[in-house]
Amino acid sequence: MAAEIFNHYKIVSLIAKLTITYRKTMTAEFKFIPLQFHWVAINPKPIGVVYFIGGAFFGTFPNLFYRYLLKQVFKRGYTLIAIPYRFTFRHWNVSLEMVKDLIGLRKAIYEEAKFLGYEDNLELYLEDPTAGNPNYFWMGHSLGCKYISLLEVLSDVENTELEQVLSGCVGKNQAEDIQKSLNNTDIHAVSLKNQPSLLLAPVIAGIDSAIPIAALAKLVQSLGLDVQPNVQETRCLISNSNLFRLLEIIAFAKDIQAKDTVAWFIKELSQQLLKPVVPLANRTHLAPLGWRNGDQELADNVIKSIQELRAKLISCYPQSQEKEEVLMKMISEH
Repeated sequence: MAAEIFNHYKIVSLIAKLTITYRKTMTAEFKFIPLQFHWVAINPKPIGVVYFIGGAFFGTFPNLFYRYLLKQVFKRGYTLIAIPYRFTFRHWNVSLEMVKDLIGLRKAIYEEAKFLGYEDNLELYLEDPTAGNPNYFWMGHSLGCKYISLLEVLSDVENTELEQVLSGCVGKNQAEDIQKSLNNTDIHAVSLKNQPSLLLAPVIAGIDSAIPIAALAKLVQSLGLDVQPNVQETRCLISNSNLFRLLEIIAFAKDIQAKDTVAWFIKELSQQLLKPVVPLANRTHLAPLGWRNGDQELADNVIKSIQELRAKLISCYPQSQEKEEVLMKMISEH
C-alpha cells in the first residue's frame, strides 16, 4: 500500500514538473486556426491534446465563447481542438459527425505543426489515442458533456454487440438509426477508450432545454417530439455502460441548469468518479465562458483535474510513465 501511494505521488510530481517546464519555455501565441471544420490551437511543445465541446449555442463558436479557459489550458502545454456543432434534436448524429475523421484531423495538425517549424513531440498527433498513453483528453461544458457521454457509450461497440450496448434503453427505430450511422464508421477510430473525460456542469436534458420558451417546448413535446436519446434513455445507456472509468466532474454551487444531472451522476457513478464532486462556490452555469477575461480559479481547477486524470491513466499503464519521464528529460534539455 505504501509503495502504491509513493508511486502515485511520484507520478503527480512528475506531471507537475513537466507542466512547470512547459510554462517556462512557452513562447508561442495562443491562436485558433480552422482545420477540417474544427478550431485548433497548436502548442509548439505539446504534452497532450484536449478536445473541447461547448454548450448549446455557445458550442457553435467554442473558440470565441470559451477562449479564456482554453487559453489557460494551452499555456500548460496542451494543443486544443474545439469542436463546433449544429443544433438538431438527433444527438447521436451530432456526436458521430464530430468525430468522423479525427485521424485525418490529427494528421493535418501534424503537417501544420511541421509547417510552423515546431519539432517537439509531434509524434503524439500520429499515435493511437486509445493505446493508453496519457496524451488525449475530452472536456465538455453543459450539453457538450452529453455528446461526450454518447461517444463513450458507443466506444463499447468495439468489443460488444450494439444491441447489448443499447441494452433496451432506446426504442427499435432509434436503434436502427444508430446502426445505420455506424455502418460506415470505424468504431476504433471514434472510440474514447483510455481518453479521460472532464465534464463541466454537465446537462443531460430533453426538448425543454433545447427550446427556451416553456410553452413552445410543451407544444413540441405534445406532438411526440423530443431529443434522441432523451433524458431517461441517456441515463439508462450511461448506467449500463462498461466504461466511464476515467471521469471527473466540476460543478457550480449556483448552477440551476446542471443541478439534476450532476446529482444523478454523483448517485449513479460515485464509484467511477476519480474524486468527490465539490461544487465551486458563487458560480452559475455559464462560469466557463469568457473572452479576454475569465475565471482563473476555475481554470486552475480544470488544469488540476486534467493532471489528476493523466496521473490515473499513467498508473494503469506503467509503460506510459517511462514515456513521460523521457519526454520530461527531452524538454529540460531543450
